[in-house]
Amino acid sequence: MKVYIKLSNGRRLKFPVPIVLIKMVLSLGGFGVSIARRYVPKHQLQYFDSINFKELRHGLDVLKDYKGLKMVDVKTEDGTIVTIIV
Repeated sequence: MKVYIKLSNGRRLKFPVPIVLIKMVLSLGGFGVSIARRYVPKHQLQYFDSINFKELRHGLDVLKDYKGLKMVDVKTEDGTIVTIIV
C-alpha cells in the first residue's frame, strides 16, 4: 500500500506501508483503542465500539488481490492532495 501526499506548497511525500505492518497494528487494536478512548468525545465512542478488528484484518487480506486499486483520493480546500493506492 502506498500513501501519496502533495502539499499545497508543492512538496510531495510518498510513504510505502506494507499490509503486514497494518495487520500487526490492527492485532494490537484493543490496546490502541483503549488509549484513544480517553481523548474522544463521549457521543462518538459508539464508533469505536462498532469496530471488529478481526474482520478488518480479513479485509486487508482481500485487498492484496487488488493491486493498483485507488482507495482514497481527497483534495482539500487548501490544495493538499492525499491518495492511497493498494
